[in-house]
Amino acid sequence: MGTVLLTGGTGFIGSHTAVEMINAGFDVVIADNLSNSEDAVIDKIEMITGIRPEFYNVDIADRLALNNIFEEQKVDAVVHFAGYKVVGESIDKPIEYYRNNLDTALTLIEVMKDHKVPNLIFSSSAAVYSQVKEVPCTEESGPLGCTNPYGWTKYMIEQILRDECVADDAAAVELL
Repeated sequence: MGTVLLTGGTGFIGSHTAVEMINAGFDVVIADNLSNSEDAVIDKIEMITGIRPEFYNVDIADRLALNNIFEEQKVDAVVHFAGYKVVGESIDKPIEYYRNNLDTALTLIEVMKDHKVPNLIFSSSAAVYSQVKEVPCTEESGPLGCTNPYGWTKYMIEQILRDECVADDAAAVELL
């Protein structure tokens, strides 16, 4: 079925996605700097699926380390979960959120382009909507507009992906 790189793959959503993708027949490679998780998650994924995913303890903003993964693995697609994610903390540490979330996304997109990997699923957030009135939230849930730095990083990355798709005549998939 192909090889999928999961950035932030040892986190809660990433690890559950890894299990589902392995069970669906994909080869899974996980890249995570373990800033909000632990490598024991890899053991748990193996225990559940019977398959141990390849794991790289790297910061996705580290271009050299990320490039190394793409050189060692035949990556067909990427699911991008890596990034800081706490709304309240983003208000207290906005520069850290902008630096981390934008740098990881930009580096990932550049390395994907270098290796001609066009398939990306980006994990966005409902935090890109200023006034959500309905649950579950959909792309029509309200006007775009953020109330915190975390939401703005997701919004900015969505715009970067839209612009890159226009430039490369491609399509992006966004998860909310």
